[in-house]
Amino acid sequence: MIIGEQLRKARTDAGMSQEQLAEIMAVSRQTVSNWENSRSYPDIERVMRMADLYHLSLDKMLRGDEQMIQSWLNAANLAKTGKRLSGLLLLNIALTVAIMLFSHSLWLSAILLLLLVGSISAVFYLLIKLI
Repeated sequence: MIIGEQLRKARTDAGMSQEQLAEIMAVSRQTVSNWENSRSYPDIERVMRMADLYHLSLDKMLRGDEQMIQSWLNAANLAKTGKRLSGLLLLNIALTVAIMLFSHSLWLSAILLLLLVGSISAVFYLLIKLI
C-alpha cells in the first residue's frame, strides 16, 4: 500500500475530515488531498506528527512506498551535495587568497595552484552530478 492510501485510511479510521487534518498540520485541504492521492508527499516532520496523531509507527506508515522513500533519499543527497559544493567553493576562495599572499615563493605557489585545480575539478564534478 502506498503512503497516500495509508494516510487516507488512517485519517478516515480516526474519523477526521481532510479539513480537520489540514488545520492540525497547518496546510491546505488541497495539500492533504495531494498527499492522499500521491501527487505530493508530506515532509518527514509532518509524517511523524501524523504517526503520533493516528497512533501508528513510522515503520507502518512508510513501509511499502518506495517512490516516496526514494524521493526523500534524493532530497537528502541533494542537500549533502550542496553542502560539499559550498565547502569546496570556500576552499577555492581560500586557496586563491593563499596563492596571492605567497606568490613570492614559487614552490608554495605551485603546490597551492595544484590544490586549487583539484578543488575546481571537484566543484565541476559536483555540478555535473547535480544536473
